[in-house]
Amino acid sequence: MQEDELENPVSDLELVERAKRRESAAAEELVRRYHEKAYAVAYRTCSGDVEEAKDFTQEAFLKAFRSLHQFKGQASFYTWLYRIVVNTCLDGVRRQKRRKGFFSSWRAEEAGKGIRDEIEQSPDLNIQSNPAATLNRKELRAQVQKALEGLSSSQRMIFELKIFDEMSISEISKAVNIAEGTVKSHLFRATRHIRKALSEWSEN
Repeated sequence: MQEDELENPVSDLELVERAKRRESAAAEELVRRYHEKAYAVAYRTCSGDVEEAKDFTQEAFLKAFRSLHQFKGQASFYTWLYRIVVNTCLDGVRRQKRRKGFFSSWRAEEAGKGIRDEIEQSPDLNIQSNPAATLNRKELRAQVQKALEGLSSSQRMIFELKIFDEMSISEISKAVNIAEGTVKSHLFRATRHIRKALSEWSEN
């Protein structure tokens, strides 16, 4: 297959079938379509660690293409990919925690660097050039991050899927493999927590 065969719109399912046949242009198109979303998920899951997010995103795509034969089309390709990205990140974070005792000073330095570089390197932040606006955005982002950290892992994951990735309740249910009623319950509790934590901003 020549790359120009992908110039016309091709569905994700067709691209997956072509990628299963080891057609490189199809695999590259899937990466092009979903790399930014996958990176954003990894970035949030890694709490803003840019380098970890990059590494885990690449690792997740490699895992996805190695197991592409398992994709049956029962959910969207992105929903299927999302689960791989999240699991890859969670596994990676757990590995990092196990090594934390050996690299504690190094990790502290990297964490500080991540905070300093966050404005320039985090995805889609759209920071304004006005210094006062930038300061307000930084303060709000810090409060949002703090509020998210106050959620359980399930509540945070579901809240981020709904708000940041704009997934439906049904899509979230398939992505995290829990009942839609449980998704709604987690989302309600998470939203209530976030609203309470950010109440002072809504009053300004």
